[in-house]
Amino acid sequence: MVNYAEEARRLAEENQRRMAILIDELQEINERTAAKGREFAENLAADMDRFWQEHAAELEQSRAEDEAKEQLEAEAREHREAVARSMTARRANQTVGPVDDEDEDEDAKFYQRKSWLI
Repeated sequence: MVNYAEEARRLAEENQRRMAILIDELQEINERTAAKGREFAENLAADMDRFWQEHAAELEQSRAEDEAKEQLEAEAREHREAVARSMTARRANQTVGPVDDEDEDEDAKFYQRKSWLI
């Protein structure tokens, strides 16, 4: 006759033993993954440091070129603005208008008359 209780106990023990083995394997995998992750991070940091050291001069030169370009653009903009102000001032000096808006001013009437024939 088959003893079902004994068979169930034996299966439960076998299940616990296999679960313990799987848990141990998972812990080992996690530890290896963490170690590989740390190694990768250290290598990446070393590679990035090496990259920045090798390319620092190029980056500095690029920054200097950008600053020089910005300076030239600013000077060109200032020059264009100065030319525009100069042209505006010249145009303003070409037209003659009364100094004040009073209608009673004899000089204004003299210069604003329609005909210069007296």
